[in-house]
Amino acid sequence: MSLDFLAGFTIFMLALIMVVSMVPGLLAGLESSGIDYDAVAYRTGVILVEDPGWPVYPPWEMKTGAYKDEIERMGLAVSKETPNILLSTKVDAFFNDTFFTEEDYRGKAIFGDIPYSYNISLKSGSDLEQTGDPLPLGGYGYIRRVVKIKEPGIAVINDSFAPQYTAPSSDQEFIVRLNFSKLLDPTIGAAYRIDPRTEPVNVTITDFGAYLNRTDPLVDNATLRTVTFWKMDPTRPIPQFTKIPFSYGTVDSNLYTLHIDGTPTLHSLRPDEKVFNNISLVLKPAATSVFTLDQNSILDIRFNFGDTPSRTNITGIHHYDYNPANVTIPALSTGVLEVAIW
Repeated sequence: MSLDFLAGFTIFMLALIMVVSMVPGLLAGLESSGIDYDAVAYRTGVILVEDPGWPVYPPWEMKTGAYKDEIERMGLAVSKETPNILLSTKVDAFFNDTFFTEEDYRGKAIFGDIPYSYNISLKSGSDLEQTGDPLPLGGYGYIRRVVKIKEPGIAVINDSFAPQYTAPSSDQEFIVRLNFSKLLDPTIGAAYRIDPRTEPVNVTITDFGAYLNRTDPLVDNATLRTVTFWKMDPTRPIPQFTKIPFSYGTVDSNLYTLHIDGTPTLHSLRPDEKVFNNISLVLKPAATSVFTLDQNSILDIRFNFGDTPSRTNITGIHHYDYNPANVTIPALSTGVLEVAIW
C-alpha cells in the first residue's frame, strides 16, 4: 500500500506542477491586453511625431490618386532631426479621411497585427483635426504628445517695395527668384528652413496700384498675361535660364492656385486678366517635384504684364529667401496630438 500511495502522490504532484506552470500562460493574454493597447498607441504616436514618413522626396503627402499605394509610412515630422515638430502640409494630408481609408491608417501609421480601432486627433488653438472612431467608454490605450507645427512662409510684395520694383520700362516682367543653394543651406535648422520640395511657395502682390503707370491718370489696372517658370543650374559651364515645360494653360489646383483681386475663381497661368488690387500664387510641392530641381538650382517665377502702351512699371527681382523683409516665416504653433487604440 505504501508503494501505491507513493506512486499516486508522485503522479499527483507532477500533474499539479504542470497545471500551475500553465496557468500564467493562460492568463497572460488577459492580463496584458491593456498594456498592449498602450504600447500600440505609444508606437503610433512615435511614428507620427518623430518620423517624416516614407517616401521623403517627393514626400508621401504628394502621392495622390493612383499613387497612394506608393506610400509606405505616414509620418508628420518635418524631418528625423526635428522630433515633435510637424509640417502643416503633412498634417493636412494625413487628416484627409475622404482620401485615406481605415485600412490605410492601420497599414501606414498604426502597423498593427490585428484590425485595431483608433482615434487620432490634433488640436492647435481653436483648430481640431480628427480621424477614426468615437472613443469607447473605457479599455483603450492612449498617448498624448505636445508638438509644434511649422507653417510655410509667404512673400507679400506690397507698396513698401514700390521704390525698389517700379521703374519706367518697356519690359513688363516681374521675377520672384528662389535660389535653392541658399534655401537648402544645411546650417539652417529643418524646423526653420524654406524647402519648396516639401512646402508651398506663396507669393502675393498686394497694393497693385503702387505699381501702375501713373503718367496716365486714367490707368487703374494692368493685364496679367502669363506666369512662367524658368530654371538655371549655376554649376554648368555656361549657365542660363531655360523655360520649364509645363501645362501653363491648364488649371490644376493640385499643382498651383492663382487668384486675381481676391476672387475665388481659379485661373490658369495664362490668365490674360485685368488686375486692380492683388495677385496670389501658391506653387505646391507637387509642381516643384516635376521641375527636376536640385540643391544648386535657381527657379524663377516670372509675371508678365503685356499692355500696350505699358499700364504698369513693375520690374525687377524679388528674392524668396530668409530676409524677413522678403519672406515672412510664421512662428511655430503649439499643438497636442492624441492617439487612442482599442
